[in-house]
Amino acid sequence: MEKETIDMICRSAVSKRDLQSDRMAHYVVRAMLAGVYIGFALVLSFTVGQYFYEVHSPVTYMMTALFFGIAFILIVYGGGELFTSNTMYMTIGTMKKVTTWRETILVWMTCYGGNFLGILLFTTLLYFSGVFQSIGEDHLLLTLAEKKMTLPTSYLFFRAIFANWLVCLAVWIPMRVKEDMAKVVLMMLLVFTFFISGYEHSIANLAVFLISLTSPHSEVINMGGFIHNLIPVTIGNIVGGGFFVGMLFFFLNEPIKRKQIQRKPIIVSATKVSNQKL
Repeated sequence: MEKETIDMICRSAVSKRDLQSDRMAHYVVRAMLAGVYIGFALVLSFTVGQYFYEVHSPVTYMMTALFFGIAFILIVYGGGELFTSNTMYMTIGTMKKVTTWRETILVWMTCYGGNFLGILLFTTLLYFSGVFQSIGEDHLLLTLAEKKMTLPTSYLFFRAIFANWLVCLAVWIPMRVKEDMAKVVLMMLLVFTFFISGYEHSIANLAVFLISLTSPHSEVINMGGFIHNLIPVTIGNIVGGGFFVGMLFFFLNEPIKRKQIQRKPIIVSATKVSNQKL
């Protein structure tokens, strides 16, 4: 049913592998761009959300989540490489045998590193801009960072599965429509769903934590909490995108192998035939 989409994903997986192996610097820059785009969207989302947070509005988190989908649109149309969506691309490519697991892991590692470097660059520039240097410890962004750093490991892992399940669907489903406006609306809605539901996205969390660590923050926000969150969330994202989207759709679109029914030959005795003639 989704054969054309899988073929498109396989071509993209091969392209990502070739770019990563043949033009590493170009691939890293594309991954860095994705990190920067996420930084832009987070600053917008939490700047808007803070206005509602200060007046204790019940729509605070909804308004914050509403604009985060801009990051995904920038990545898709701006030529970025995002680790979490690549968990789906490369898994399908490997299951279809157009890439190998070794190549998949190399792409994942390079992309994750590039996303981190992009967010680090964005955070450094943001620090010198002074945008978040005058905020208080009760700022919405810092409040969210504290919550993420103190959640139980099991919560983080399963929330990460849900997050990347939705993020990869935000890639998969728009590929099945033609109009750009329809693609944009679908991306925004699916990313909004993951964000407002409180799920955990490793690359978005990198941006939240690095911005929080370079802003006036409480002792709860520290490197221990950073690592406590990122390890289970990264693993959960791989499971959500690689298994629940990549492997699942690969399985659903494999050709049906029908069993051959062997028919036994009917042996008719000569006596019986002569009796029928009589």
